[in-house]
Amino acid sequence: MSKIASPYLRIGLVWLAMMVIWLLLPILRDRFWGTAPGDYSLGGHIMSALLATALAVPVVVAARRVIDRRSVESLGLDMSPIAIRFFAIGALAFLLPAALGFAVVLGLGWAELVPLVPINEIVLFVPLLIVLVFLFEALPEELAFRGYIQGNLVPPLGYWGAIFAQAALFALWGAALWTITTGTLAFDRLVLFFFVALVLGIVRGVTGSVWTSIGLHVAFQTTAQLVLNSGRGHFAAQGIEMLQLIALGVVPFSLAALLTEVMKGRTKRSAVDER
Repeated sequence: MSKIASPYLRIGLVWLAMMVIWLLLPILRDRFWGTAPGDYSLGGHIMSALLATALAVPVVVAARRVIDRRSVESLGLDMSPIAIRFFAIGALAFLLPAALGFAVVLGLGWAELVPLVPINEIVLFVPLLIVLVFLFEALPEELAFRGYIQGNLVPPLGYWGAIFAQAALFALWGAALWTITTGTLAFDRLVLFFFVALVLGIVRGVTGSVWTSIGLHVAFQTTAQLVLNSGRGHFAAQGIEMLQLIALGVVPFSLAALLTEVMKGRTKRSAVDER
C-alpha cells in the first residue's frame, strides 16, 4: 500500500476508525455478553474492555506500519523498562494532587464518601478496575490520540499546535459519541474532554512517551469510576459536583504537567546514576 502523503488524511482515517469502533462496542458487547442496553454488569465491562483494545490497537498499529511506514515505537510506545517509570510518572502526576483535592473537599465537608461494602472488598476490586480502565480507555485512546494523532500533527503544526489540535479532535470525538448515543448535545462534555486531552497531550509531550499519558489516564479514570460509579455500589457520594470539580478536576489537572516535568528530571538523573 502506498503511503498517504497528507498527514491530515491519515489522521482523519484513524479518527473515523475510532469513532466507528466506539459506536460498535456497546452493540458487540450486548450481542456477545447479553447485557441489556444501558445496564451495567462487570461481565459486560470486561467484554467492552477486551473488545476496545482488540479492535482499536491493531487499527492504530496498522496505520502506523502500513500507511505511515514507521515503527510502533515512534508513537512513543517504547517497550523498554523506562516505560514503567513513565507510566508511574503519569499516574503519580494525577494521584498526588488528587489526594490533596480529596483531602480539602472531604475535610471541609463540601462532599462526603460513605463505603457501602467492606474496605477490603473495594481494595481487592481496584486491580481489576485498573486493568479494565487500561484496556477500555487508556491504552486505545492514548495510542490513537496522544500517540498517532498528536505525533502526526507535530510536523505540520509544531509542538504546541499538535497538542491543541489533538485536544480539539479528542473533544469532538467524545462529544460526537455522546450526542449520537444519547441524542443530546452537551457543551460541558466538549469543554471537559478538551481540557483533559490538553493536559494528557502536554504530559505526553514533556516526556516524549505515550506511557505517561496512559498512566495519568489510568489513574484519573480508575479514581473517578471507583468513587462515582453508583452502579457498582462501592460508595455513596454526596457533593459529587465538588468532587468532580476540585478533587478530580481543577487540582490534579492544573498540577499534573508541572509534576510530570519535576519527576521526569529525577527519572533522567536516576537513569544516569544506574549507568
